[in-house]
Amino acid sequence: MIGVDFTGRLGNQMFTYAFTRVLMEKYGEKSFTANFKRCGNPLENMWGDSLCHFNVMPYKSVNYDLILKKGTSLQRIAYIIYMLLNKLPLIGNNDNLMSCIEFRLRKKNIYFTGAADVAFQVEMSRGPVFIRGYFQDKRFFDHIRPILTREFTPKHSPLEHNKLLYEAISQPNSVCVSVRRGDYLSATYKKDFYVCTPNYYDKAIQRICHRVEKPLFIFFSDDIQWVREHMHVEGYQCFYERGDDPVWEKMRMMSGCHHFIISNSTFAWWASYLSDREGKIIIAPSRWFANPNWHSNLPGKDGFTYINNT
Repeated sequence: MIGVDFTGRLGNQMFTYAFTRVLMEKYGEKSFTANFKRCGNPLENMWGDSLCHFNVMPYKSVNYDLILKKGTSLQRIAYIIYMLLNKLPLIGNNDNLMSCIEFRLRKKNIYFTGAADVAFQVEMSRGPVFIRGYFQDKRFFDHIRPILTREFTPKHSPLEHNKLLYEAISQPNSVCVSVRRGDYLSATYKKDFYVCTPNYYDKAIQRICHRVEKPLFIFFSDDIQWVREHMHVEGYQCFYERGDDPVWEKMRMMSGCHHFIISNSTFAWWASYLSDREGKIIIAPSRWFANPNWHSNLPGKDGFTYINNT
């Protein structure tokens, strides 16, 4: 059995699912068990299980700690020790030391890892397998991209009120512009995440205008009213998504565009990755995080045009 703890919203969930899907292929598993408890309360903030809207592999959703409930005795002990060590500042803040500990955990079929740790082989061993991490690097799963593009299609039909927007999206010169604001501008997160300034978008739009003939800009944002008031491209057609569409509809519309200007958002990253448009141009910020102490590379280095946002 494969048990997966998911964290965050759809973009983060898709990264974790992609790595899960790799292990399912290796182990020959046809389903998995999922815990979305760390994804927030969907009744309060629209988080929760977002994968249920896509054609992913079957899974059973539970609301308990998977390792403590379903793990072997050795897995439970190793997991408890890891969680305790992670809370100690001298150990938990030491990335090299934690990577060594996580390597040991993989020997016991427990996968904790981040974007930088991709150079390992999945060891085929018996017993339950547990996944709890972000895995935000396409090197984990790029070899199964056809599977992911098929499974990350929404179960639901396109919404009728977006008919005109879909017509614009289908044009060969359509450009998805993703503008992440919301929590990135809050006092809590701005110092770590706010890198896509108005200057970044000005540079990115200029770059697109030089490379795409008569680009048609389609804006998507978690603050679409602000975007409508402040983001226009003089002399070019601009369209704006309503702002209240469900995440599965937004993902389908964004990934249907031909070219991309993305923010440092996992949601926007997946939209550009899932696009099957030949010759697509993807413009991204040169730094993924504002915090200088964090790993700042985009989750997948090739195929992008970078705009310096420092």
